Amino acid sequence: MIFQSFPNEARVAKALPWFVRQRVPGMSKELDCPTIRLHLKKEFSSTNKFLKYFWTGKSAVFHEKPALANEPIDLSPYDTLIIATPVWAGNVSSPVRSFLAAYVIEGKQVYLVAHDSGGSPKKCFATMRALLPKSKLKKEIGFVNVTQETYSTHKEKLEAFCKEILAGK
Repeated sequence: MIFQSFPNEARVAKALPWFVRQRVPGMSKELDCPTIRLHLKKEFSSTNKFLKYFWTGKSAVFHEKPALANEPIDLSPYDTLIIATPVWAGNVSSPVRSFLAAYVIEGKQVYLVAHDSGGSPKKCFATMRALLPKSKLKKEIGFVNVTQETYSTHKEKLEAFCKEILAGK
């Protein structure tokens, strides 16, 4: 997910958690930035949940970089990027890995967002930092096992994160 807080910002997203997706329209407006969703040329199965988790986990564990179906993305107008990913088998998702491998993100302010339904996004963030050696990593925020009961706490955390982006922290 790539966000910007000024007219020259954007956000790239792949499989955002439901509570972030719910907030994306308002966040895009609040941050005055476009959202770019990554699409694969061959999507993972969505009809069989077990197979979907198996193939996405395998893809992440073996550091695969599946082909993206997106048109080339011109990142030059953007000073700030917010990159969001689900955590797949403890790793960055393979579509986001494909994006990071395909584009040189140099000299831009980068904020990282990760969502995991179980463990910790720490390994995912470490991988993303390694894949972004020439960018200015500003902050990362992780969400673990968000439920309806914990939604308000996570929503506040996400809103505070957006305010920090706007402030350039």
